[in-house]
Amino acid sequence: MLRVLGSTTKSLSKGSFRTITKPVSSSINWVNASAPNRSLIHFTRNLQQAKKDGEPRSILTEDMLAKAGVDFEEADAKKQAHDSEASSSDKEDHGSSSSNKKRRKRQTSTDVKRERYANWFYIFSLSGLAGCGIYMGRDWEANDPEELKKGISNGYTPNLFVQRFKARFNSMFTYFQEPPFPDLLPPPPPAPYQRPLTLVITLEDFLVHSEWTQKNGWRTAKRPGCDYFLGYLSQYYEIVLFSSNYMMYSEKIAEKLDPIHAFISYNLFKEHCVYKDAVHIKDISKLNRDLGKVVTIDTAPDSYKLQPENAIPMEPWNGQADDKLLALIPFLEYLATQQVNDVRPILNSFHDKTKIPQEFEERVVKLKSKFNQDQRAKSQGNWALQLLGVANSVGSSGSKFPLDLIREEGEKNYVRFMQLIEEEKEKIRLQQEHLGNQTFTLKDYVEGNIPSPEEQLQMQMEKQKEIDILYEQNKKEKAVAVK
Repeated sequence: MLRVLGSTTKSLSKGSFRTITKPVSSSINWVNASAPNRSLIHFTRNLQQAKKDGEPRSILTEDMLAKAGVDFEEADAKKQAHDSEASSSDKEDHGSSSSNKKRRKRQTSTDVKRERYANWFYIFSLSGLAGCGIYMGRDWEANDPEELKKGISNGYTPNLFVQRFKARFNSMFTYFQEPPFPDLLPPPPPAPYQRPLTLVITLEDFLVHSEWTQKNGWRTAKRPGCDYFLGYLSQYYEIVLFSSNYMMYSEKIAEKLDPIHAFISYNLFKEHCVYKDAVHIKDISKLNRDLGKVVTIDTAPDSYKLQPENAIPMEPWNGQADDKLLALIPFLEYLATQQVNDVRPILNSFHDKTKIPQEFEERVVKLKSKFNQDQRAKSQGNWALQLLGVANSVGSSGSKFPLDLIREEGEKNYVRFMQLIEEEKEKIRLQQEHLGNQTFTLKDYVEGNIPSPEEQLQMQMEKQKEIDILYEQNKKEKAVAVK
């Protein structure tokens, strides 16, 4: 057995130790050394070679191990036996892992049932889908709409079958593209209470303008002349407010504009639009009204793209003060008072529909000039009236332009209408003050102290009489205070 410690080497030879204290050096010449010394020479050279190469290798040669009594054949046999044992253990491990995998693949009765049910589910699902496909590709029936089966005939050729399937499948999505009801408005009222025309106006950027700032958040401004515009035209038109936003955003604004629903007859929102070509369209053909008597005013061209001949386009209002609402009133008043059967030819007679107020004013000036000339000619040609001296008085009273007469009458009606609205608002306020206190508790329901419907109606009528008396008293007091 050999061991190197620093530069001191101990050599085992013939059962005794001998210490060599000479430093190891490659320049030492030990040619005449004995056999044990030659082994030490090989040992030293191997150590030096290992240091030079820098590779991890043994410094004990076979010659040195043989002289030390090591049997290489026995060592090889032991190595082979160890290798075979290692390989057999690897195989056993592999076999155990494969057996574990086999054990994992084993299923319980519950797993088998689940797998069976899943297979049946897949079979029934595929069968149901196939059945639905065959049913949707069947021949047309008598109650199928004509628009659906347009250009597609009956027959069970593959092409016709696929076309009918596609047509029926695409019609399923119209539920999300069409308004919730086929008629968005109820039938018009009877003739004495029916307005001659229907006016559909948008809310956003026409009557109001909303904007957001970091300081104040969302703020909504009402356009100048909005109240007068709605109040004055409500005597001629059935006004329908058709908002471009959803109901949850626009309903409160609409209630602020007309809290007692005196001007606006109906409110429609984005939910009532038709979704087509990736835009929301206000289809006025679904209003349950004659299209020839419907006028729509909007700021977005996509909103009236289905009926552009009924539209008066307007530029979006940016929140700055203007008088464009008031400028629209003369033309809309003329249109409602002429008893036209179809408004579309009149609207399309203007060269630029965005400037209808200006063009209409020019036409009125020309008509007024011609009307005055005709009136002067008539008064001068009537010699009998001239002899009686009443020609000037007749000419002055009869020379008033018809549209001016209509405007004067409209102003009178508007004043009376606004007085009625103010009275109605005062009555509503009094009703809220006096009828709002009439409530019933759970104890009243349990003990049966709730009056019958007839008794409740009688109580309401008595309360209404009291409110009317109270209103008349307040009215007299205000009149006395004014005097």
